[in-house]
Amino acid sequence: MSVYTSLTHQDVATFLDPFDLGTLVAYQGISAGIENTNYMVTTSTGDYVLTLFEHHHSDEVRDFVRLARHLGRRGLQVPAPLTDHNDIWLHSLKNKPAVLCQRLPGSHISDPQPAHCYAIGAALAQMHQLAEDLNPRPADARGFDWWITISPELSADLTAAERSVLDDELIYQQQHREQWLTLPQGWIHGDLFHDNALFTADGQVGAILDLYNASEGTQMYDLAIIANDWCCHEDGEWKAGCVEALHQGYSSVRPLLPEELQNWTLMLRGAALRFWLSRLLTRRIQQQLHGELALQKDPAEFRDKLIMRRNQSRAAAAQ
Repeated sequence: MSVYTSLTHQDVATFLDPFDLGTLVAYQGISAGIENTNYMVTTSTGDYVLTLFEHHHSDEVRDFVRLARHLGRRGLQVPAPLTDHNDIWLHSLKNKPAVLCQRLPGSHISDPQPAHCYAIGAALAQMHQLAEDLNPRPADARGFDWWITISPELSADLTAAERSVLDDELIYQQQHREQWLTLPQGWIHGDLFHDNALFTADGQVGAILDLYNASEGTQMYDLAIIANDWCCHEDGEWKAGCVEALHQGYSSVRPLLPEELQNWTLMLRGAALRFWLSRLLTRRIQQQLHGELALQKDPAEFRDKLIMRRNQSRAAAAQ
């Protein structure tokens, strides 16, 4: 969601013409996120978000936006694209797929607390349930197979100590592959960091954003992705009460099974591994693109979180 593609006032105004949303008042690049280009757009009729997809073809965009359209029709607050007066929702801008969405209510939180974790847990479970009847589900492009294939390439960017951690974790995950496959599966968000949710003034979830990584996956893993961001500090230390609140919120909608809770640490390790690898790859891409307002997120954060989760796993096993 960084600004890789610069737009002029005329570019945005011309794009808006078929939507009948009034005149363009202002627009500004959004400097959060790492993959797509986003602009906040204000017209005489309201506020909107314009997204240009930097790394996806139109067919790919159609595939993963269908989840947002499905959830939006079910009443979940997600960024479903608007249609123009020709009933078209997928457009092209600067030779890239582009969509326009209504700006959703609420604001980002910088330091999630237990009440936020409870609320997002319940919202995630609701998303999992509402998406159950939408088929087919795409495979996770950053899932288990990707971890195995991308790791040799990214190892060149690591120290010897980091390579040792990575290689050992990959062995561990392969040894426990069966557990991943036997836990409840379904649609997962795959990227529900705290900057991908909005909260209203009364502490409710106003919206779940950025469904572009949604795929088939292990639902407990989706919860672990949240925990590794919302429920801990950057060094991986847990915040008091946050993980417990996250589980309680999720279970208030779909009770977690004993086998899911038994494999919680495995899920946490896999989630930390996934985002360590993703950030290593993103760093490479951003160094090549030098995008305007590009926001680089430090891969070391999830390296450290993975090490922390590995240590916690070993400590628990020794008890």
